[in-house]
Amino acid sequence: GICRMTDREEGRFVTFRNIPGDRNSISHNQVRSIYEDSGGMIWIGTNGGGLNRFDRVTGNFTRYRSDPEDSSTISNDFVRVIYEDSRGGFWLGTQGGGLNRFDRETGRTVRYTTESGGQYSINSNFVFSIYEDSGGIFWLGTWGGGLNRFEPRTGRFTAFTEEDGLASNSIYGVMEDRNGKLWMSTNNGLSRFDPETGEFKNYNERDGLQSNEFNGGSYFESDQGEMFFGGINGFNSFYPAQIRDNTFEPNIVITSLKIMNREVPLQKYISGRNHITLSHRDYIFSFEFAALEYSAPEKNMYAYRMEGLNDEWIYTDYRKRFANFTTLPPGEYNFRVKGSNNDGVWNERGISLGITITPPLYQRNSFRAAIFLLAVVLAVIWYRRRVRNVRMAAELETAHRAQMSIMPQSPPVVEGFDISGKCIPANEVGGDFFDYMQIGDNGSKLAVVVGDVSGKAMQAAMIAVMSSGMMNAALNQESAPKDAMTSINRSIYKKTGDTMFTALSLFTIDLPNRRAVFSCAGMKPPILKSKGGISVLNRKGCGFPLGAFPDSCYDEDEISLEKDDVLAIFSDGVIEARNRSGQFYGDSRLKTFLESLDTESISSERIRDRILEDIRIFTENRQQEDDITIVVIKVV
Repeated sequence: GICRMTDREEGRFVTFRNIPGDRNSISHNQVRSIYEDSGGMIWIGTNGGGLNRFDRVTGNFTRYRSDPEDSSTISNDFVRVIYEDSRGGFWLGTQGGGLNRFDRETGRTVRYTTESGGQYSINSNFVFSIYEDSGGIFWLGTWGGGLNRFEPRTGRFTAFTEEDGLASNSIYGVMEDRNGKLWMSTNNGLSRFDPETGEFKNYNERDGLQSNEFNGGSYFESDQGEMFFGGINGFNSFYPAQIRDNTFEPNIVITSLKIMNREVPLQKYISGRNHITLSHRDYIFSFEFAALEYSAPEKNMYAYRMEGLNDEWIYTDYRKRFANFTTLPPGEYNFRVKGSNNDGVWNERGISLGITITPPLYQRNSFRAAIFLLAVVLAVIWYRRRVRNVRMAAELETAHRAQMSIMPQSPPVVEGFDISGKCIPANEVGGDFFDYMQIGDNGSKLAVVVGDVSGKAMQAAMIAVMSSGMMNAALNQESAPKDAMTSINRSIYKKTGDTMFTALSLFTIDLPNRRAVFSCAGMKPPILKSKGGISVLNRKGCGFPLGAFPDSCYDEDEISLEKDDVLAIFSDGVIEARNRSGQFYGDSRLKTFLESLDTESISSERIRDRILEDIRIFTENRQQEDDITIVVIKVV
């Protein structure tokens, strides 16, 4: 019920409770909100009994309940918040019935719910707080829908959610400070919102909050502008003007270098000109970095990229302050890192480290010159060399046949999907392969595998055949993708040691439910085109190829596929195809081309061939350096 203090000195109360059968009593004993309007009238919102008006003189209550048959009544009997605006309008926030404008004279209501306004309607029917700012705009804190901006004149709502930077879509209280910024308590800390810029700034326990979780109805601003927000471990109080952002721009440093998963002394490799030279044998290396700002290092952010390989920044946080690279082709690169402090102030200059990866001896100019000088001598042994070439040609042909034998001769015929794949071997025959496997009860799942074995010729082809066979065996046992990858990794390592390894992408698709589970080992992440937008399915967990290390464990992720979605799975031969100027085709061009392509009107085979045609145009029909393999999956 509701208690009225009658004697402050002695602490005496009169309690008003619901009396069954007495319509003049309060309608429900669970009270959520109490509000005194500008006319001195007391209004009480209950948790299941609707709205009550209290007559101080008679002690009687007038009830306003929801009637499903009458749309002019309040929309829901769970009234969380009551608010009177600057123009005398009276508003109710309900738990499940949206926002109500209530006429105190007639008791009639205008409802604003998720169903009432089309694209401009409120996006949640759970309204926990109402605030009118100095400009007459309403700001509604909802449960599950984030922050809603409401213009009473037009009746239009605009939502701001976690996707816009809000700490949580569940808001308890909203207040405006004296600089026009909104502060709100959520289920994941405090958020500060600038209505002019649309930017959010979030605060959590590391900034001094009693907890990241706050409570409904527990917020207040004093006459001096001090704000109070209550939560599950007490409350926080502060003056908004005294909350200042950290403007320090931190220096960025590289703190560690690992080659083949072993840490090496930085000074041994990095020269005074911030340059490092690695051998082609150092095909796995990583950097660790840090921002020299210690106010709240857990909130520092980082971004890195390897210029010469791709131009996209990869963003990460304090938990993953490292960058791993595998099998970079010989050449010149530039590794860049930038970082921010705890308040999002970035050092855009960051730090830059030049990297030279030296080619093997047979690719060096000095070696080619030596070969030229030995040409006269080699002419003497021409016959032996010719015999060797004939043998090599036979080996390449055998390797090609072995490589092609493990790949499907026709696409799978499965309901709801259009799938097409192709492998174009390089001149020297690499180790690319792909396959489709129907698994599960009655073939209800389809596995799609794309692999790339390091090395060339017969050795690579044999490893490809072995890897494909192992994957077939693992999937026939209905193993999860991550378990199949982890199991095969150990087997390949035992067979090949640390000299050969297999990069691989594995998808298992639940055909009736259109859900795909995938795992990647050292492969470039697949690309998904959905609703016209392009996204990269970043791999989770271990990024090393199969066979690189004996104890690698792999993770998996799951996505839902919708009609007209297009998924491209490919080997590194696609994005590392070079033109005559030595430039890479790159994943950026692949994403741009796929985004511009009208994939809804053409088949997966046509999508695949258009991508391969674009690669040929880019490389100007230059001879391939590596196998090119691509599988396109289209949901129909």
